[in-house]
Amino acid sequence: MNVLKRAFLYDTRKRGKSLTLFLLFTLITIFVTISFSVLSATQAAATNLRETVGASFTLRGKPMELSASGEDYAMRFAPISQQDIDLIADSTEIKACNAQQSATATASGFIFPSGMPSGAISANTSSVWNRNFTSGIVTLAEGQHIAQEDQHVALVSRELAEENELDVGSELSLGPAAAVKIIGIYESDPSMEFDNDTIFTDHSTYWDLTESAAGTYSGRVDFFVSDPARLETVMEQVKKDVPLQWEDYTLQADTAEYDAIAYQLSTIGRLTTLLIVSAMIVSIVVLFLILAMRIRGRVHEVGVLLAVGVTKGHIIAQFFVETTTILLLAFLFSCPVSYFAVVQIGTFLRDMVGAVNVDLPAWKLLLQYGIETFVVFAGVMMAAYPIFHLHPKEILSKMS
Repeated sequence: MNVLKRAFLYDTRKRGKSLTLFLLFTLITIFVTISFSVLSATQAAATNLRETVGASFTLRGKPMELSASGEDYAMRFAPISQQDIDLIADSTEIKACNAQQSATATASGFIFPSGMPSGAISANTSSVWNRNFTSGIVTLAEGQHIAQEDQHVALVSRELAEENELDVGSELSLGPAAAVKIIGIYESDPSMEFDNDTIFTDHSTYWDLTESAAGTYSGRVDFFVSDPARLETVMEQVKKDVPLQWEDYTLQADTAEYDAIAYQLSTIGRLTTLLIVSAMIVSIVVLFLILAMRIRGRVHEVGVLLAVGVTKGHIIAQFFVETTTILLLAFLFSCPVSYFAVVQIGTFLRDMVGAVNVDLPAWKLLLQYGIETFVVFAGVMMAAYPIFHLHPKEILSKMS
């Protein structure tokens, strides 16, 4: 009687034991499939969250000298050129940047909400990346943000717009050489302090208003990185690659938002991995114990087979075929069940934390099934070793 036939007859004759092993294989397979899918989704969600929260570094010029205009004195800073900004922003790890300059403008034909004759001007490359907007202190209520290509445009507060009966599309004069078109209206968080006199503009307006040289920046430039975990590395690379006289400039990291979630993200990742590894170890131990009980209870059968001339290799092959047959049936049953469970878990996670992709790629399934088959083979060999290292006479003497 060949190995395949003996294995088939044993599996069908010992239906209770075969069913127990089938259920164990199925539960372990489903658990491992779901666990690694969720772990992969958790890691992807953490990466997406890091990119969403983001981190940045700020380039500033150091104070150089005081400039006098009449009785007023102002500190002058080392200028930052557009060329330097472009060199840094060209890095693949920089997802956005915003140069910001501040000035003061006198009301011309309108009234500031505070009643003061002048108010602050905040010039931006892209206002959506202005710190006040990214932190949620102010939000765009109407219209659109200032983009890099915009010229002579502005965002004004709801208070300023209502005070002067202005709307999106209205014009505003900030002086003889600085007339702007309102393209958006912002609102500030009442729980936070913010000067609603502030008018966000583009840099062309700033240069006209201050009569500064176009293409140079005297304020700060914020660079936002794609992966906050690499912020320090990116900053070091910028200092190495960009030919600035760095003794006149400073780079300052800003990871406040990322730091607030970094510990939680790492804790979740470690906890998820620990739970999965612990559960897998327990599953493997239980599997080995059951295989050991299944095989060591067959000492009589092994002794008889050896007595009639069946080799140890054929007997081990029979045990392996018996087990892998049940394992393959478990794979066939668990695959659709795992897919359905992963879909439901993915829907639940998306409802809870937003966009999370819980997938079940075929190559991962095949790799998992291959590893499980190897573990089962190792389990069979370990369980059979105490029997097959004995001689046939020793086995028969134990039987008696």
